[in-house]
Amino acid sequence: MTAVVAFSYQAADFKPNNQLACCLGLRSAASMDQLMTKLERVTALSDDDRSGLLALFSDTHHFKKGGNILREGEQPEHLHVLIHGWAAQCVTLVDGSRQTTAFLMPGDFCNGETTLLRRLDHGVVALTPVTIGTARRERLIALLLDRPNVARAFWQTTLVDAAVLRSWLVNIAHRDSYRRIAHLMCELHTRLSCLGLVSGSTCVVPLTQQQLGNALGLTPVHVNRMLRRLRDEGLMEFRKRTLTLHNVAELQEVANFDSGYLHIKLD
Repeated sequence: MTAVVAFSYQAADFKPNNQLACCLGLRSAASMDQLMTKLERVTALSDDDRSGLLALFSDTHHFKKGGNILREGEQPEHLHVLIHGWAAQCVTLVDGSRQTTAFLMPGDFCNGETTLLRRLDHGVVALTPVTIGTARRERLIALLLDRPNVARAFWQTTLVDAAVLRSWLVNIAHRDSYRRIAHLMCELHTRLSCLGLVSGSTCVVPLTQQQLGNALGLTPVHVNRMLRRLRDEGLMEFRKRTLTLHNVAELQEVANFDSGYLHIKLD
């Protein structure tokens, strides 16, 4: 499959930007910070490891909010990494509704399974305007074979993604709506903290109540009611896409949240 086929998106969905390849030393280093932070929480990377990753993801694409980054059933020849913005992995049902299976933040891979599996069993949608870095599948595999530390970091992040999905399954199946929302907010806050994107106890979470409901199996009305309860109890506040945890320990206790499944490497 050629690169043209692999990127058969609608023109309205993205605008290509290849200038990054011309100034790899500066702009890519800044834009790939979150990916490096995520990988280096697993293992130390050498300068050559970092240079290899920057060269690998030298092509970038911009997607509008709501744009389809990857489509369910597609067979991409490129690995996609989120550089800026938020996206969601989702599965589309027969009636056209979507079940969100993951929220993606800067530094997250959109389709890590592409290294081994051809056909995507999920789509990826931009929740905000996003910038995506792309790398051809065969180039990624060559880098992983040549750079064992990069390979270790890559595979561990893939395993953590699977652990998060298992946690979401338990959350939806065995917690009531109040605890579901509390647990998800603890998770998002923890993940953003690991990326250095939390100031004090506050972070930007650019999600709507509808998007939260799609991830938790709840209606927007129910999400709103539970968010008000958590706010009124002084545990947290989610307002204007900003999340503030007022009492982290108590919120984690309410949610039965244990960050062990995120496999965070403590400094």
